[in-house]
Amino acid sequence: MKIFIAESSTAVGGQELAVILHAEGLLKRGHDLRLLLEPQSPIANMAMDKQLPVILMTMRKSRYPAAILSLRALLTHHRPAILQVNSSRDSWIGAMAARLVRPRPKLLRIRHISAPLNRNLMTRILYRHLFDMVVVTGGDKTRRELVERDGLAAHRVAAFPIGLDVEYFRPAPPDRDLRLEFGLPKGHLLVGLISYLRSYKGHEYFIEAARIISAQRDDVTFIIAGEGPEEQAIRTRIERLGLSSKIRLLGFREDLLNVFRSCDVFAIPSVEGDTIPQVLMQALAVGIPVVSTTVGSIPDVVIEGKTGFVVPPRDAGALAERIARLLDDATLRTRMGIEGRSLVQRSYSLEQMLDRMEGVYHQLVEAPV
Repeated sequence: MKIFIAESSTAVGGQELAVILHAEGLLKRGHDLRLLLEPQSPIANMAMDKQLPVILMTMRKSRYPAAILSLRALLTHHRPAILQVNSSRDSWIGAMAARLVRPRPKLLRIRHISAPLNRNLMTRILYRHLFDMVVVTGGDKTRRELVERDGLAAHRVAAFPIGLDVEYFRPAPPDRDLRLEFGLPKGHLLVGLISYLRSYKGHEYFIEAARIISAQRDDVTFIIAGEGPEEQAIRTRIERLGLSSKIRLLGFREDLLNVFRSCDVFAIPSVEGDTIPQVLMQALAVGIPVVSTTVGSIPDVVIEGKTGFVVPPRDAGALAERIARLLDDATLRTRMGIEGRSLVQRSYSLEQMLDRMEGVYHQLVEAPV
């Protein structure tokens, strides 16, 4: 099938990495695919490094009219069956350009967050009339919210997580343990948080939980990996609380698998917006117990008492209590790690996700115009 996937983001996080992951998987399955990406964006550089088929196209708001005409020309020339969009700007450009082409491609929106839709008229038109289908990268709870809360037609909304390579993300000793890098003793415990540094990921509550736990024990170090707009605010908060020796900021890391495999506990205290964070799935696949929140569809995979614990968002005390419980019980960590790995293998592999995505493609193509 001929598919265009557009992504206007100039950031780099789970959403952008998922676009690359999906493109690689679809190409391996024989689809004729092209990525439409913002020039000089991190995702464009990653895609070209991987030698994926990329068309560079400026999608900034100031260039909307030119971008719509450029995309219309590309759609007319290549005639894709599916135009898949991922962010706000490429959604609007794609929706307008697709309506200028006959026969038009089916417009599929992938939604990577669980936040309510904007209530304005233009957003309602976009989601209720211009998209042929919306896929949210979460579970049925997130799908129901789009139908019941936001008024989308049930038959035009699907939900399934991003999926991941369960052979790559698997339990094993790290090639280089972070304890060696930090000069820590072998039995020292590590609690990790890996994410793009956005405000809704809840870093301030992770830091407060680290403060609570560090006041009670000195055999734990907390690590934050990633980059993003909140980096300076996070660094300032850590320094102000005198926690620089207890919380290590790693920045962007190429060796995320080593970071995961070095951790004893993984935490991602999202406060809003998330569906099922990709890093959460990766931690489970590596066999690490997870402490997270009740946001989005997270409880579908962080199953309370089985694969980890969930706490209310913005509750640093509850977060600290659950992390501490895992730090105190190696047997519980091992059991939850095994359960988490098993869950991901059963239900959330990349191949299963691609099967579901192809099912949506065929449903759209076979539907009447």
